[in-house]
Amino acid sequence: MDQELSGILSPVLTPIEDSSVATELVSDSVEFAQACGCHGLIAAGTGVQETVSLTVDERKELVSATIEAADDRPVLAGISHPSRHVATELAVHAETADADGVLAMPPWGLAPGDDAVVSYYESIVESTDLPVLLYNNPTVTVDLSPETIRRIARLENVAYVKETSRNWKKLAWLIEHVDDAGLASVFGTMDVLLPVMEAGGHGAVIPAPASAPAMQVYKAFRNGDREAAVEAQRAFVDFPPAEVNTGLMPAVKAAANLSSVPLGPPRPPYRPVSEEGQMAIQQWLAREDIPSLE
Repeated sequence: MDQELSGILSPVLTPIEDSSVATELVSDSVEFAQACGCHGLIAAGTGVQETVSLTVDERKELVSATIEAADDRPVLAGISHPSRHVATELAVHAETADADGVLAMPPWGLAPGDDAVVSYYESIVESTDLPVLLYNNPTVTVDLSPETIRRIARLENVAYVKETSRNWKKLAWLIEHVDDAGLASVFGTMDVLLPVMEAGGHGAVIPAPASAPAMQVYKAFRNGDREAAVEAQRAFVDFPPAEVNTGLMPAVKAAANLSSVPLGPPRPPYRPVSEEGQMAIQQWLAREDIPSLE
């Protein structure tokens, strides 16, 4: 990767058919992510990509297929796994597949202590020369403290931090003590994209189709048009809509299907969005002028 990542990083949604991964449809998912807009792509790495329901071989296939389908935008390969051995195996595969970086959440399941998490990341950076994105996602695994995140950011090749907690005090601390300190670039979520940018952060990790208004926020901010940035940020007030009670992953998959991107339902046991929820998502898609692949 010739330059550091900044802006909107878009996780490529995982296509599912008959409860199996439909690798042949990854190119459609990549095309949708790129059409909605982003500065980089993420393969098989986040909660919204159903990572915890994928086998190691499926994840390797998804990483390779995403890299093959992407244009010149950088691709980060997800390597998160409770097993340090598997995480490093995935890191080696990512490098072999010509990924531009790797994304790693802390181990999930039995909550590890701070020193164990630091050791986990030490093993990752020893296994690859690729830049590492530390992905702190308390909904999937432990919630790392600011100081533990700073310890990890001091490791060689840990270049990026994604903070998912939406805790503004924590985000502000990380921007000052990690980003401004030159340790790693800090990214947030769609809910706080504009405040993160205004405080000196570098962007957010946001899946399509929410990445479309996120790109408007980013571009308006960079152009000095705060009024337009604030207006674009309002798109996230009602996404997912209140009628959706299944979480973000089923919502974005439903939105993709409604945009003529055949990604199928969530992999069981996760449930698809109700008809009422799909109608509300359709209205949001029309209001935000989300591109369709028809």
